[in-house]
Amino acid sequence: MQANEFENAPLRFGTNLGLILDYFDMYKEDPSSVSDEMKYLFDTITTGLDGDAPSSSTTLSNASQDKIKGILQWLNDIRQYGHLKADVYPVYAPEIDNAPNFDFEAYGFSSSDLEALPASIVSEAIKDKFSNALEAANYLEEVYTSPLSYEYTHINNSEERAWLQDAIEGAGEISLTDEEKLHLFKELVKTEGFEKYLHKNFVGAKRFSIEGVDSLVPMLDHLLTKMAEENIPHLQIGMAHRGRLNVLTHTLQKPYAMMLSEFMSTDPMKFLPEDGSLVLTNGWMGDVKYHLGGVKTRTDKGITQTVTLANNPSHLEIVGPVVQGRTRAQQEKRDEKGYASHDLDNSLGVIIHGDAAFPGQGVNPESMNLSNLEGYSVGGAMHIITNNRIGFTTEEWDARSTLYASDIAKGFDMPVFHVNADRPEYVLRVIDIAIQYRQKFKKDLVIDLIGYRRYGHNEMDEPMTTNPTLYNEVHAYPTIDHLYGDQLIEEGVLTKEDKDAILQAIQDELRDAHDQIDKNDTIVTKDIQTPEVILEGQANEEEKDISLDRLKKINEELLTYPEGFSPMKKLGNVLARREKPFTDDTALVDWAHAEALAFATINQDGTPIRLTGEDAERGTFAHRHAVLHDPETGKTHTPLHNVSGSEASFEIYNSPLTEMAVVAYEYGYNVESNETLTIWEAQYGDFANMAQAIFDVFVSSAHSKWGERTGLTLLLPHAQEGQGPEHSSARLERYLQLCAENNMTVVNLSSSANYFHLLRRQAKYLNTEKMRPLVVMSPKSLLRNTTASQPISEFVNGQFHEIIVPEYKKTKVKTVVLASGKMAVDLLEAEAKKEESNDELLIIRLEQLYPFPGQAIKEILDGLTNLKEVRFVQEEPQNQGAYHFALPYLLDIVPSKATLNYVGRKPSASTSEGNGGSYKLIQNSIIENALK
Repeated sequence: MQANEFENAPLRFGTNLGLILDYFDMYKEDPSSVSDEMKYLFDTITTGLDGDAPSSSTTLSNASQDKIKGILQWLNDIRQYGHLKADVYPVYAPEIDNAPNFDFEAYGFSSSDLEALPASIVSEAIKDKFSNALEAANYLEEVYTSPLSYEYTHINNSEERAWLQDAIEGAGEISLTDEEKLHLFKELVKTEGFEKYLHKNFVGAKRFSIEGVDSLVPMLDHLLTKMAEENIPHLQIGMAHRGRLNVLTHTLQKPYAMMLSEFMSTDPMKFLPEDGSLVLTNGWMGDVKYHLGGVKTRTDKGITQTVTLANNPSHLEIVGPVVQGRTRAQQEKRDEKGYASHDLDNSLGVIIHGDAAFPGQGVNPESMNLSNLEGYSVGGAMHIITNNRIGFTTEEWDARSTLYASDIAKGFDMPVFHVNADRPEYVLRVIDIAIQYRQKFKKDLVIDLIGYRRYGHNEMDEPMTTNPTLYNEVHAYPTIDHLYGDQLIEEGVLTKEDKDAILQAIQDELRDAHDQIDKNDTIVTKDIQTPEVILEGQANEEEKDISLDRLKKINEELLTYPEGFSPMKKLGNVLARREKPFTDDTALVDWAHAEALAFATINQDGTPIRLTGEDAERGTFAHRHAVLHDPETGKTHTPLHNVSGSEASFEIYNSPLTEMAVVAYEYGYNVESNETLTIWEAQYGDFANMAQAIFDVFVSSAHSKWGERTGLTLLLPHAQEGQGPEHSSARLERYLQLCAENNMTVVNLSSSANYFHLLRRQAKYLNTEKMRPLVVMSPKSLLRNTTASQPISEFVNGQFHEIIVPEYKKTKVKTVVLASGKMAVDLLEAEAKKEESNDELLIIRLEQLYPFPGQAIKEILDGLTNLKEVRFVQEEPQNQGAYHFALPYLLDIVPSKATLNYVGRKPSASTSEGNGGSYKLIQNSIIENALK
């Protein structure tokens, strides 16, 4: 082996020293038992320690053996545990039990031992920078215990570990130019000065100050610079309320006058930049200023970049998967059939977390689990923990069971970087390494920005009452503008007069903006009106372009498979039956067939579709089969990708067994891509319980709060079928309780054709002012039910029906029954079994529950001259389902001559009975009472 080859092979051992120690034990017993490269390494080290080259039958002294082990162990430990001794805490440094001691003597070797060895023994990345191992080791200790420390040895991929080691150790000393330091100082002065101005002029006003982690703002500014170098044009940011006003003001460059105007309850839109570079939306109800977001177009980094800060409620971490979904939507192109094309470098997601919430909120591990999945990956998101060291009044020892707030991320194989927030030059360095890692490996990473919180949870709190030890230190600690400014004075970058002038300039700029605002121009009012376009709702227009020939051709293409591909024989036979409705008038189109035809026509109309959910490809009830598998080859085929004339993508992915993060992700995807029919399907409807916060604070209310529109569609299997309490109810009543101001559509259908037309109506209104979420109580047993299935004629040139009414005789009807979904089908089937039809009874199928079709029902009831009774029939318990929601509407429209009665299960704490036999008895009783 050539001498210089020693520099190339074995010195990668730094990332796997435990294995090297095992090899060394083998080497001691028999030098020939290890590889040539490893033997050369040990020969070199032992030569340096003992002074003579070992013979083939070498017998090292016990002292030399111990020294070799000690050196290797020290190198391993400094990389693995150096963070425990790192200078990453500006104040209130914790006492770490059993912290390592990196003194050479503690490992059994001395400085002179290292001096005798080459620097390459320590690190290949710095072998040319130092003359011996001692100099290299001292440098290595400085690197791993500096204000920027690292955790990466837990990562399974050896290539990632080796790359990170080289990047960390080879980065060299931080060396900013005077111009770069001055720019950094001014960024910090703007950040801190803004907070100080608000604190002085709006005493006690909630703003959730950034002070203590001010360096987040220059961190984001530097990230934009590095993104421009990588030609990444879009940045998506999600964060909770702390520091949001500062990010809005300095990262999205929202004018000071706009922000100050919001504190004064005057109209901020008067100060919106006229160049259109800043886009802000607001709903008619509005929200507090520290929940609002926006989109800024910037050109100051050399390319055109957009910065999006997502709107966020007070559910701290819930915006994380929303931002992941928005990022994915921004990365994809959906204008061709098949799966969307995916450019990971078109957008970068940055999720800013709180230190208490990151380990405390379950949505975070749910979201991180999405990071490497095909249907959800965004090619690496950056997670930044703005670590205040406290959550409200709860300190670290009561907030988590781990040392660091970031520790849960290590379970997902993510590198973690801890950085002192008050050492801003190190804060920029971590971005340099982080962006390189993201671009190299397209994986998530975590930056733990460790600082403090200058005031209480909000500016009205007094933290000394609960956290005096911490706040004694904080109150005695200078702010970062003075810390870094004084450092630059010592370095000769600026003078004290320069520093004072820069500090004063930002206060003057804020005062000038403040003086522009007329405090009498108030927007405070009690008269809040819903926009007329929202109240108009969606029309149900007959579709003229859905011809029989068009549907027949689509159907043929759905049943045409690629050469050499065959689905499982049994499934192939089932799918082949879908030809019959086009040749036999008595054959029917079932639910999944109707859905496939709808999706195909929607794609042909140029609307992309994204469908995800637990087992979505097959469908929970083995009904959809949107992705087919060849049992012989294992190859897959997606029939909807074979439809000619398709002008948009169709994507379908099985999701992990997760609800909150996945629903939030799909919500974010649809917000960013309003034109995409985005659908999430629950395995069973009650699984959506785990995502309730998404429905409450995003889906139902985002438009009215923030002006944020979504057309997200939810498919929630729902019906009483004797399967017990947990698989019977999608909690229909919860969605209806959220309904107001035409904010969403809620349906419980009984017809496959109506489902077809509903999906097409939903797609039609996407990306318009009338777009709204759609909640479908989707069927289970009705999927193949012949009453719910419809002939193909019902699909041709049809429309969605909010109610379905059979032919009836106005003068005969005495009783009207209103029912939805499976309950309606049960009634129809029971009535059909009777020997004679009952003209005195009319069953109206209530397909759309919200917006409630009261006027259409009223017109029917008013025309029934002999009407005696209206029965609202449901299979859910009386305190659940649609009854209490529908009751006020019914009281308004049922004629005074008729009585209104409820037929259904009695009030119950549970959604259903657990015994299947009991279910049948109770269900039959409901049917009998409804039809008597």
